[in-house]
Amino acid sequence: MHAEIRPSSQIRAAFPEMDESPHPRACEMAEAMREFSALGNGGPTFRDLIREGFTSAEITEHHRQAEQLANERGTRQIRPEPDRLAELVAKAVSPLPNRLPLPAGTAETQALFQAWGQYCAARGSHLLDPWSGQRERCLDKLRDYLNRLPLHPRSRKDISLKVAAALQASAAHQKVAQ
Repeated sequence: MHAEIRPSSQIRAAFPEMDESPHPRACEMAEAMREFSALGNGGPTFRDLIREGFTSAEITEHHRQAEQLANERGTRQIRPEPDRLAELVAKAVSPLPNRLPLPAGTAETQALFQAWGQYCAARGSHLLDPWSGQRERCLDKLRDYLNRLPLHPRSRKDISLKVAAALQASAAHQKVAQ
């Protein structure tokens, strides 16, 4: 009796080495490479990848593909958590133009950036010349910014009062220093 030869039901690529999907370990290595690059030290060394759990054979086999994947995927955008009241106060007391205080439910808009920039400029002016008119201008710019945020009126008032106290203290400190 002759055994009947049946075709295999398993589907294989005609050229397996030409398969377009990256190897899973290459994807994991690419993520590890991106994390190391994000630390600012130029990227991982062979030892770093070994410490991450990759074998030397995996590194040899997948390094080129992982490096290409890491470069293609670029940087990852991480959305910061929304600011709580204490963080809003801290950012308003020590303002930086690129660090907007943003509570939950607030999208960064051009109008917010502009209002915050005006407040930061007023604070800079107050640092140079701490007189009462500059302090009031700072507080007006801060209130303008805070009115654009989805905050409870009591929270706006708390932030304004704490910033006013900080402005008063810095002006008094500068007078003593002179």
